[in-house]
Amino acid sequence: MRYNESVQLLQSNGKAGASIVKFRYEKVKKVMIMIIREAGIISYEELASRTMKLLSTLDGNIQWYMEAIVTDLEARGQLECPLLNGQLFVTSAS
Repeated sequence: MRYNESVQLLQSNGKAGASIVKFRYEKVKKVMIMIIREAGIISYEELASRTMKLLSTLDGNIQWYMEAIVTDLEARGQLECPLLNGQLFVTSAS
């Protein structure tokens, strides 16, 4: 994978969002999917905490990448983000 390749993100309304470097997208996505699969369903707050802990050496704003990629994966139908008792959760789409 070349470092200048990028991924066009989708927003929840289906429109194009920002573009990000593909290797960062893949790295953050891989870690988040691993955490979500282990947990089944996880609060967004806990997912953010675990993701940032595992990617602490990644340069850039990990929180921003995570938020953008969760939104992208939800728009692509790979994740669901239900609101339960006022708290946002993340799970794999069924």
